[in-house]
Amino acid sequence: MSTYLSAAWLSDPVDPAAEALAAADGAIRLRRVVGGAPDGEARFDVTVADGAVTYGDVADDELDVTLTDTYANALAIVRGELDPNVAFMRGQTKVAGSTGPLLDLLAATRTEAYERARAALAAGLED
Repeated sequence: MSTYLSAAWLSDPVDPAAEALAAADGAIRLRRVVGGAPDGEARFDVTVADGAVTYGDVADDELDVTLTDTYANALAIVRGELDPNVAFMRGQTKVAGSTGPLLDLLAATRTEAYERARAALAAGLED
């Protein structure tokens, strides 16, 4: 078990939305930025292509979407207490980038694949 978005967690991250998008054969180059994480600002990049998810740096000019959250919101999303779509619509999740890939990612968060990945991630986190 590890603390969400800690340095230890970031060494082997999992993004439930990206995992669900891969299951739906979607594609995106995504950066997540979270302020107030346990070890300071947390950032990780995700590439979804050809049904696979790869975690690792993506060049700024190659990103499709950057999502920025507070730690409280990011943790609430992972715990299933805050719907990612609601966070986006309320302006709690800040977005930069292309609308098409963003909408595909948000649609993926409405799937069973997302819920399974989210629940598995939440179960492996320390409180």
